Amino acid sequence: MPQQNTVAIPQRLPLIVGPENRDNSTAKDSRLINCFMERDEAGEINLYRRPGMLLWINPGSMSQAGQGVYYWNGQVYSIFNGILYKNGTQIATGLDNAGGVYSFSSNMGANPDLVFQNGNQGYAWNDTLGLAGPLHTLSPSYPQFTVKGLSYLDGTMYVCQHFFGTSITPAVIWGSKINDVRSAGAWDPLNFITAQITPDSGVYLAKQLVYVICMKEWSTEVFFDAGNATGSPLQNATNAKLNYGCASADSVQSINEVLLWISTNRSASNQIVLFDKLQMKVVSTKAIDRLLNQIDLTTVYSWQIKLNGHSFYVLTIKNANLTLAYDLDQEMWSQWTDANGNYVPIVASTRDGAGNHILQHETNGNLYYGSSLYTTDNSALIPITIITPEFDANTRRRKQLGAMFFVGDQVSGSSLNVYVSDDNYQTWSQPRTVDLGQKLPTLPQCGTFHKRAFKFTKNDSAAWRLSAVELQYDIGTL
Repeated sequence: MPQQNTVAIPQRLPLIVGPENRDNSTAKDSRLINCFMERDEAGEINLYRRPGMLLWINPGSMSQAGQGVYYWNGQVYSIFNGILYKNGTQIATGLDNAGGVYSFSSNMGANPDLVFQNGNQGYAWNDTLGLAGPLHTLSPSYPQFTVKGLSYLDGTMYVCQHFFGTSITPAVIWGSKINDVRSAGAWDPLNFITAQITPDSGVYLAKQLVYVICMKEWSTEVFFDAGNATGSPLQNATNAKLNYGCASADSVQSINEVLLWISTNRSASNQIVLFDKLQMKVVSTKAIDRLLNQIDLTTVYSWQIKLNGHSFYVLTIKNANLTLAYDLDQEMWSQWTDANGNYVPIVASTRDGAGNHILQHETNGNLYYGSSLYTTDNSALIPITIITPEFDANTRRRKQLGAMFFVGDQVSGSSLNVYVSDDNYQTWSQPRTVDLGQKLPTLPQCGTFHKRAFKFTKNDSAAWRLSAVELQYDIGTL
């Protein structure tokens, strides 16, 4: 068999791949699971394990539904099962349980408030005056039916109404008095403006820079503080309107003043969009769009974590058993799972004064630290999987693979399982194990193939970084 010049210079497999699913299933084609890529200043590319978790505190009893976590005024506030906690200590009860995860903001003034609402009810808290709410009960001018999201701008807190009585309305944005959300007259019945360039209803209210962002079913409208003496201070920036709406309020995250969410409109399927400085771009790939197509968005969670120069937008679609992570810095997608290969059960995140990332569990009542320093999820292993595109060396002639070489950190106790598929991801071989603690990790005598996909899995807690996999092969005449 004639020798291929790759005997002298082995060819490297493409390891840096986003999901390339051919349909709305993740069962086939290339992807990264529980790892992410990083390109250094020299252009070298490495794969790392996703951040792990370590239990920080269990504020209440076990089996409590997580409903939001937020850092404010030097303390970590969390809501579990309608109970408000401060640094794990219960401070208020009786909050609404039906609206899911809460949105948070705060105002200023003599007695600043932590303000939070979940679309069903809104509340305010401070240590001096305690809990105020539901806000509609305190001030009837606070709308009874709101979407999720709060926007504080120039002293005014804004919420968005989408229902009036039993009728769906266009999005109506209501504003509070300056730094007052809790008094009986805090919500002026004249302080409102309607987002009515298009007649679709509101979904989420956000803020970016000095703008109030109203996400609706099929469109998004932008408002600025015009300083109007009567009525709402806001005015519509009509030239900033987007023809993309929001498919799920719980998908919205603001990361360094950049908004991301699941968008939709009347002519397009679900996509992930990024909105920065009033400019929008689609960041989901065609493969990600296929995963989001005709998907059940009844229960969605989103959160964020920023570590070692990477900002991750993490999105979970529970009924699809799917968690996706988008790296804003590398502009790459990957799939994240728990120890059993299911979605990651985190519903919200925040960052405390010491720079620790706090992650809130969906059901067990726990708050966790999140960090790349942790190689497990509170002792549960994080299973890493790398599935490559099919490799054929640009020819369908038979290849004889003499050896595979693995380039990465040499760590005692670290290993990698290697599987191959020669039938377009239909079946996988029995695994062979490579000891990554060796000086030159090698897998010899790897058989022959016309085209081949490779799967590498790792299921231990040893430190791990993988740079490349080299293939030493010869090409036959048939």
